[in-house]
Amino acid sequence: MRGVAFAVGLVVALVVKAGPARAGSGEEALYRKALENIVRTRFEANGTVDGTSGGQLRLRLRHAQLDGRRTWIEITSPKELQGQRWLIVDRDGGDGDKIWHYDPKTKKTAEVPKERWNEPWLGTTFALADFLLPDPNAYTFELGGEENVGGETFTVVRLTPKQKGADRFMVRVYSIDSRGNRLVRGLFFDQQGRAVARWIVERTEQRGGEWFPAQLRVMDLSSQRGSVLTLADFKYEFEAPPDAFETGGLVPRPTPPSK
Repeated sequence: MRGVAFAVGLVVALVVKAGPARAGSGEEALYRKALENIVRTRFEANGTVDGTSGGQLRLRLRHAQLDGRRTWIEITSPKELQGQRWLIVDRDGGDGDKIWHYDPKTKKTAEVPKERWNEPWLGTTFALADFLLPDPNAYTFELGGEENVGGETFTVVRLTPKQKGADRFMVRVYSIDSRGNRLVRGLFFDQQGRAVARWIVERTEQRGGEWFPAQLRVMDLSSQRGSVLTLADFKYEFEAPPDAFETGGLVPRPTPPSK
């Protein structure tokens, strides 16, 4: 934990106290390129998420690039959460982001209100909002210097919402691999300027020049607790019904009778 605190302190000093070195379109272009390089092909993967109290969720995740990034998640265990499903629509531009939830107990699908997007998700340090990436049009971009991690150097970009209070964070700081055009780390500050959360891509799924976080750690810095999402068994262009990434695709289809 001491190493994490030191790294956070170093970036705080670099980005918050010293301020950005300069502002320019290059930082925004780098961020946009990283978003464009997120895997665009439809895929399915199995995953786990570690809870903060020692439990573990098992899930199935589907991803597609349609009118933005669409993520479908189903909990497969533990039994008491089995069958819970979410559809997360991440559109870059306007207020198009949407999240829906299917509850197998009530057999109903409902849109998740935005005020609930930031709540802890199923006993983890993840929030549903963590599956959404900031719309570049809603932020100003500034250069925050460079960060060296494990001998690799990353470009640090600082995002500030153009509309005050529009984001739960006052400042988002991303470290970007400019050679591979991928996001690797994030550090987030609350409205009082305190570093409150850390997000680290520990392993990526590479498909040509595209990438997807195959292992993502989210840490709450006040409690020093974290959860890790790990994905494996990636299957590209899997067979899916036409409404797989629509709200209708959240409702389980009846099992055909055995012959």
